[in-house]
Amino acid sequence: MDPFLPKKETEYVDDIFVKKTIKEKLNKPRKEVKFTWKGLAEAVAGFGGGPFNPFRLKRLQELKEGAPAKEKDYIDMFEEVEKALYGGVQDLDYSISSLLTEGIDYAFDTNYLKELDKTYEENKLKDPETLLGEIGKIGVQFGIPSSAIIKVGARARGIAKGREALGKFSTAQKISSIGKRAGYMAGTFAAVDFLASPPDMPNLVLEKESEEGKSGRDLALTRFKNRIRFGAEGAALGFGFSLLGKPARVAGSFGVKYGLFKPIGLGIRAVDAAVVTPLSWIMARTPGLPQAQRGLRTAGAFTVEKLMNPILSRNFKFKQLPKFEDWRLFSTKSKDPLKARLKKLDNFLAAFRSVGKYTGLGYQLTAEAKREIKARSKTINKWLESVEFKAYNLAKSSKDLYNTNTTSPASMDYYLDQVLSYLKGQKKLSAMPEELRTPAHELNKELIKIKKTFGDLLPEGELKDYMLNNVKGYMRKSFSIFTNPEYNPPKEVYNKAVDWVTNNVVKKNKDLKEAAKKSYPNQSQAAANKTYAESVVSKILQDGKQNAQDPLKMLQRMAKEDLVSDDLLKTGEELPTAIKRLLGEENNLRSSVLQTASHAITQSANKRMFDRLADIGQKEGWLFKSRAQGIGKEILDISDRPIGEIKGLGLLKSNISKLHGSKQVLEAVKGTPGTLDSWIQNDIYRNILQLKVATQFGKTVLSPATQVRNVTSASMFPLANGHIGGRASVTEAFKMTLDDIFGAGKVIDEAAFIKNIENKIRLGVLDENIYTAELKAVLQDIKSGAKVKSMDSLLNKMANNRFIRKATQVYAGGDNVWKWYGHEYVKSQMKSMYNTVDDIAKWTREITGREFQRTDTFTGARKTFDEALDEAAAWQIRNMYPTYSKVPQFVQNIRKLPFGNFVSFPAEMIRTTANILNVASKEAASSDPLLRQIGYRRMMGTYVTLGGASWGASSLAQNLTGVTMEQIEAYKRSLSAPWNSRATIIPLDKWKDGVGKAINFSYFSPYDVVVQPVEAFMKTLQEGQMNDTKRMEILWEMISPFGDGPIAKTIQPFISEAIALERWNNVAPAGFFTGGRGGETKTGLKVYSDNDEIGTKIAKSWAHMWEGIQPGAWRTAEKIYKGAINDVTKGGRPVSLRDEALALLSGIRIINVDVPQTMQYKISEYNRGTRAVTETETMFNLENWQTRGPEVLANEFRAIQDENYRVNREFYRVLQDAMAVGVPRRELKKILRKRGLSQKRTNLLFRGQNIPYTGYDSRMKKRVKDAEKIGKELGKDKSKDFFNYFYPRKLFRLIEREYRKSLVPEEKVDRSIIDRVTDYFSERLPAGGEGGGGGQQLSQRIQTPPLPATSMPAPNLMAQSPQKINGLTRTEQALLSPEEKIIAART
Repeated sequence: MDPFLPKKETEYVDDIFVKKTIKEKLNKPRKEVKFTWKGLAEAVAGFGGGPFNPFRLKRLQELKEGAPAKEKDYIDMFEEVEKALYGGVQDLDYSISSLLTEGIDYAFDTNYLKELDKTYEENKLKDPETLLGEIGKIGVQFGIPSSAIIKVGARARGIAKGREALGKFSTAQKISSIGKRAGYMAGTFAAVDFLASPPDMPNLVLEKESEEGKSGRDLALTRFKNRIRFGAEGAALGFGFSLLGKPARVAGSFGVKYGLFKPIGLGIRAVDAAVVTPLSWIMARTPGLPQAQRGLRTAGAFTVEKLMNPILSRNFKFKQLPKFEDWRLFSTKSKDPLKARLKKLDNFLAAFRSVGKYTGLGYQLTAEAKREIKARSKTINKWLESVEFKAYNLAKSSKDLYNTNTTSPASMDYYLDQVLSYLKGQKKLSAMPEELRTPAHELNKELIKIKKTFGDLLPEGELKDYMLNNVKGYMRKSFSIFTNPEYNPPKEVYNKAVDWVTNNVVKKNKDLKEAAKKSYPNQSQAAANKTYAESVVSKILQDGKQNAQDPLKMLQRMAKEDLVSDDLLKTGEELPTAIKRLLGEENNLRSSVLQTASHAITQSANKRMFDRLADIGQKEGWLFKSRAQGIGKEILDISDRPIGEIKGLGLLKSNISKLHGSKQVLEAVKGTPGTLDSWIQNDIYRNILQLKVATQFGKTVLSPATQVRNVTSASMFPLANGHIGGRASVTEAFKMTLDDIFGAGKVIDEAAFIKNIENKIRLGVLDENIYTAELKAVLQDIKSGAKVKSMDSLLNKMANNRFIRKATQVYAGGDNVWKWYGHEYVKSQMKSMYNTVDDIAKWTREITGREFQRTDTFTGARKTFDEALDEAAAWQIRNMYPTYSKVPQFVQNIRKLPFGNFVSFPAEMIRTTANILNVASKEAASSDPLLRQIGYRRMMGTYVTLGGASWGASSLAQNLTGVTMEQIEAYKRSLSAPWNSRATIIPLDKWKDGVGKAINFSYFSPYDVVVQPVEAFMKTLQEGQMNDTKRMEILWEMISPFGDGPIAKTIQPFISEAIALERWNNVAPAGFFTGGRGGETKTGLKVYSDNDEIGTKIAKSWAHMWEGIQPGAWRTAEKIYKGAINDVTKGGRPVSLRDEALALLSGIRIINVDVPQTMQYKISEYNRGTRAVTETETMFNLENWQTRGPEVLANEFRAIQDENYRVNREFYRVLQDAMAVGVPRRELKKILRKRGLSQKRTNLLFRGQNIPYTGYDSRMKKRVKDAEKIGKELGKDKSKDFFNYFYPRKLFRLIEREYRKSLVPEEKVDRSIIDRVTDYFSERLPAGGEGGGGGQQLSQRIQTPPLPATSMPAPNLMAQSPQKINGLTRTEQALLSPEEKIIAART
C-alpha cells in the first residue's frame, strides 16, 4: 500500500507543444532570402578598420531597434550575418559589462547597473529574421560556453527533420533520451554557460519553471533557475564519453559531419575580438609596462637570493651565489663549505622538481627517450587495432565460416594468423584479403624499421648477424610466463617438462647427475635425477615471473645455465617443445608483434639516450672516465666502480656503463629501487595498494559523471593560458580524439592520422593524463613486485579487460582534447610571429632559459622550422597543462603509499600554475610587443580561472536569487559539509527558511587546489578575529598540517587517507595498526553500535566499505533508479531524478541546502561536546593529591569551563548562522526543544549567554569521601580545611559565576594594539600613588574577588607554603586574567 497520494504528473513534450513550436518557428510569414551585392558591400565595409571604423559606426546606427527600416520585400542574407555577429557581440559585451558593474555596485553601493541597462536598451540591435540568423547570433553569444551551439543546432535539426520525434517524449523514455543526448558534445566553459541563455530558450530534458504571474525578484529567480537548467544540459560536454562504445563514436562523428559544431569558432573569435585581443594589444603597447615587469622579476630574484645567501653561506655580507643549475654539479664532500651545503640543499630539492637529480639537458634527453618509446609503441598498437578491426569485420561478414549472430573468434583468428604469416615472410601480401593489405603492410613497414634499428645497435655477434640477415621475417616467440602474472602451467605440461629435463639435461650431464645424487643422497640415482629436474623446472618458472629484463635475454641465460645448451637463442622458437609449452607459448598476432617490437623500441631509445647522456655528462662535469678524474674535480663522494650494467638496455650496451659518477648520479642513471619498492614485495602491502588503485579506478574511469567532469573541467587549462579564439578548432580536437579512441580501421587517411598521433605523443602533448597515468604507474609497480603465488587476479583483470582499457582511453581522451587544441593554438600563435629556426631558438633562450637543440636526439638530423615550432609549442603544453611525466620523484613515491588520493594531480596543478605566472611575466617583460601581448592574454586567462569566473558567477547568482554573501558565508562557516566550507558556493534559487539548492563551483574547477590554500589563509584570519583567538593560535592554525588552514589545505591531498583505507579504518577495531576507529567515522558518525551482535557488525561494516569503494557507475545508476521510483535518502530527503540527471550529464552535483535538517546533526554534535568537556580532565580523581591543592583544582576547573565555553560559543555561532541563512528564530527554537534542550538552556543560547558547566558537585563530593578513605588507611586525621582542600566549593562557585558571560564575540579590534598599549603603560606606571590607579583603567573586565585563605588539611598530609611567582600567589596566577595580573603585580 502506498502511504502517499499519487504524484502529480509532470508535463513533458507532447503533440501540442510540437505543433506550437513548429508554428512559431517554421510557419512565420516568410520573405524571400537573397544575397545582394549591396548587402555584401555594407557588411565588408564594417569589418576591420579598428574600433572607430566610420562605416561600422554608421551601420550599427542603421541596425538599431527603432531606426527607420528600408523598404524591401526580401531578407538580405548579408544583413542577417551582420545582425547575428554584431548582435551576438553586443549581448556578450553586455553580459560581461553587467557582471563587472554588478561587482562595483555590490562593493560600493552604487547604481551603475541601471545606467548600463538603460544604455543597452537604447542601443539594442535588431534581431535576425531567419532561423539560421538566430542560430548564428546565439553562436556568437554562446562562444565561450559552446555547448549552446550544439544544443541549438540539435534543436534546429530536430525541427527541420522530424516532428514526430519531438512528440514522443514520455516518462519511460526520459532516461533513454538523456542517454541519446550524451552523444552531442556541448559546453566548453560550463561555469559561465548560464550567463548568456535567453529566457525564452526551451529545454529538452530538464523542465522549465513557469514565469506566469511573476514579476520583479520572483521573475528574476525563476529565470535564473531556468538558466541553470539550460546550462546543465549544455554543460555536458563529451556526453558520449560517459557512455563508451559505438554510440558515442557515431554521435560524435554525426555532430562533426553535419557541421553542428562549426558556429563555435565564430563565437569564440567574437569574444577574442571584442574583449581579449583589444585589452592585451593595448597593454602590450603601453609605455613603461615591460620595463616595470622586468624590474619586478629582477627585484624578486635579488630579494630571494639576498634572503638565502646569509643562511647558506653563513656570512651576512651579501655575496653572489653560484647559479642554481650548477648546484647539482657540486659534491656534499666538497672542500668548499658553501658548495657542500648547496649540494645538500639541492639533493633535497631534487625530489620536488621534475628534472630530479639531472641537469636540464640530462633530463631533456631522458624525457625524450621515454616519449620516443611511448610514441613508437602507440604506432604499433594503432596498426594492430586497425588489423584486428578489419579482421573482425571480415569474420563478421563471412557466411562460409560461421552462421551465428556474433563474430566467431576462430574465424577472426583465421585472418589474424594470415597477417602473422605475412609478417614472418611466409605469406605474400597479395594472398591476403584486400581489406587487410593496407594495415598489414603499414604494420610490417613499421616493424622492419624497428628491427633494423635494433639490429644495427646490437653488439657484434651471432644475434646481430641473424637479425640483419632476416630483418623482414624476424619475429620473437611470446610466452605467457612473461606477460601474465597469474600464469601457471597445467600439471600435465609441468610433468612433461620435468621428464624432458630429466632425460635430456640431467641424465646427459655428468656434473648435474653428481649434484643430484649429492643433493638427494637418500634417493636412487633415477629418483634424484627427477627431483633435481623438478627443481630446475621450478626455477625456470620462478625466474620467468620475477625477471623484469628482456625476455630473450632471460631465455638465453636459461638455455645456457639451466638447460646446459651451447646454442644461442635468437627468437625463442628454438626451445624444445616441452619447455615452450611449460612457459606458455602464445601463437597469436598481437603477442608476437608486441614481444618483437616493445623491447626493441625501448632498448634502442635507451641505448641512444644513454650514449648521448654519457657525452653530455662528461661535458657538463658530472660523469668521468675514471675515479681519479672525478676526485680532481672535487667530487669526493664518487663511486669506486663504474656505472656498469643498466637494466633498461637489455641486450644492448652503452658507453655510459664504463663511466664514474657520484652516488646520486648513479642512482639517477640506474634507477635504484627505493624503500617503498621493497615494501611492495610484501603480499599484504601489495594487496592494500591494489585495493587503493581499484577504488580510485572505480571513482574516476568507471564513473560516468566523473568522465563528463573530466572533459568539461579540463577546458579550464586553455582558458588559464588565454588560449581562446579562432587559432585552433575544438571541433577538430574532438574529432581527432574520437578517432584515436574509436576510429581504428575507419579513418580515411589512417597512415597520416597515426603519424600525427605519434608525433604529438613524441612531443609529450598526448597521453599524459594525470589520473590514468598515475593508476597505470601504481599498477605497474605492483605488477613488478608480483610473486609466483601472489593474489593478483584483480590487477590482471583491470590491466587486460577490453572494456576497462577502452574506458581508460576515454578518460585520457578528455585530457587529450584540450591538449590537442592547445598545441595547435600555440603553433598558430607562434607561426604568426616567427619564420625561422633561429627565431624559435631565440624564443627558447628567452622563455625557457635553455639553448635550443638543433639536431634530433635519435636520428641526428637537423630540425626543420616546422619541427622546431612543434617542439616549442609542446614545451608550453607540457609545462603549463598538467602532464604526468613532469611529476617529481617525491610525489611519485607517495603514490606507492596507502595514503593520498591522486597525489599527482594537485602537485601538477601547483607546478603548472606557478609556470603560467612565471612564463606570463617573462612574456610581458619581453622587448617583442607580440610576445608581450601573449603574456597579457595569459595573465587575463589566469585571473579568470583563479577566481574571476567563480566570483562573477557567484555575484550574478546572488543578485538574481536574492541570496546574500552573508547567507552563503554563514552556510559555509557552520552548516555545510566539510568539503564545501572553503568552496565557491553558487545559489540556484532563493533559500526560503534555510532550504534551497546550490552548486559547488570549486568542485568543477581544477584550479581549486591552488585557490583553496589562499582562501583558507583569509578564512583563518577572519575566523580568528571573529572568535577573538590569540595571535599564536591564529599562526598555529595557518601553519598547522591539520585542520582547515592554508598549509593543511595544501598538503591534505598528499597525506589524507585513501578512500578505501579510510573506510577500512572506520570499521576496524579501535587501535588497529592502520588506525582503526572502532565503528566510527572521522566526523563521529556511528557505523555500528558497540551493542550490535558480531554478525550485525560485520554486515554493517561490509555495507559501509562497499558504499565507499563501489564504482561511480554503480552509485550513479543506484541514485537515478532511486530518483525514478521516488525513493528518499537516509536523511529523509526525496531523491531528485533531475538533480541526478544533471550530475550525470554535466558532472556538476546539486547541493541540497537544508539547514533545519542540518541542525539535527549540529545539535547531536553540541550534545556530544557538552558531555565531553570532562572526559579527558583529571579533576575528579585523586592522582597526585599531595600536589593538587585548591589552586591546582581551580586551574583544572577553569580548563573545563574554557572548553565548555568554546562548545557553547561554537553552537551559538551555529544558531546565528542558521538564522542568517534564513531559518526563523521561532522555528529554530522548536527544533532545539524537540531534541531535548531545556527551555532555559535554549533561551540562554539565543540570548548569547554562556551556560557554565555545573555537573561537578556530586562527583567532587565523592572525591572528598574517597580522600577520607585514604586518610583512614594512612591513619591520618582530617584538618578543619580538609573538605576545602579536596573540594574548594566556594572557589568553584566564583569561577562558575565568572563564566556566566556573553557568547557574543567582541568587536574586531586589533589585539596587537591593545597588547602594545598595555605593555607600554604597565612598564612605566609607578607601583602606587598617582600613577597606581592608572593601570586600573586599562582593563574594564570584572575583577575576581580575592580568594579566602586556604589552609592545609593537615601538616602530615601535605606540606605547602605560600609561594609567589612574578609577585603573584598561585591563586592569583590561576584566576586572574593577563590584564589583571599586570595590575596586581604593580599594586
